[in-house]
Amino acid sequence: WVSSSLLRLCIIDFYATCVLFLIGNFLYSSNNVYDIHWPLIPLISSVYFYFYSNSSELPWKKCLLLTLLILLWSSHLIWQTVTSSSDIKHEDWRYHMMRGQFGNNFILFAFFVLHIIPMIEVLIGSSSIYYIFNDTNTHEQFTIGSSLSLGVIAVGVLLENIADRQLARFRCQRKQSREYRFAVLSSGLWKYSRHPNYLGEILFWCGLFCLGRASHAPWWCAIGPLLITLMMIFGSIPISEERLYRKYPEYKFVQRRIPILIPTFGLFR
Repeated sequence: WVSSSLLRLCIIDFYATCVLFLIGNFLYSSNNVYDIHWPLIPLISSVYFYFYSNSSELPWKKCLLLTLLILLWSSHLIWQTVTSSSDIKHEDWRYHMMRGQFGNNFILFAFFVLHIIPMIEVLIGSSSIYYIFNDTNTHEQFTIGSSLSLGVIAVGVLLENIADRQLARFRCQRKQSREYRFAVLSSGLWKYSRHPNYLGEILFWCGLFCLGRASHAPWWCAIGPLLITLMMIFGSIPISEERLYRKYPEYKFVQRRIPILIPTFGLFR
């Protein structure tokens, strides 16, 4: 039901998560340290499952294209994490807010909610990679299902990358000009969705699962992208929405005219 190489990866990742938790909370007092884990696991999984797959039957064209897409996605998020602050002790405003909310119980909350749950999500989400690399049907590498799935992954990677770059550029402009200090980004991809970067992230994981299903991955692999999607919709997005609404008066007008996640292109006004 679950291969030994998958179980080994889970055990190794659990220990790595515990180490990062201890470093982040007791050495630097910053949970930002763990942010690097999220984009690394799919990339490490690709390399790891390559060495544990039957190389003579490896669907190398499909695996190579997938690995390149994962590398693009991973390197972008790693760069975002590394360049978000020059101070390793800097902590994201969301974690800082949670410290105030949970007080003395924050350490327990951080371990289970900020470390273990994301670990489970990304591990289950990445498990599809194992089945993709172990698909022995090398004569039909690019079926309609696998081609569409790779397309969804590519769209997700591009969407998140472009949206984050547009946001970073806008933030620089806002810092440099007092005229725009209360402005809200509503151009580019952000003209069609208030959170296009999250939409790209969701598409990446859903596409990865669909590609896994095309390679005979079991249905339980869907738990990963499902949990990630729920985390985005009921966690990350509402927290961001509340902060933007409080901090920028113009945001209430943006909320009225731009969909929260999925673009409607004005069809349902």
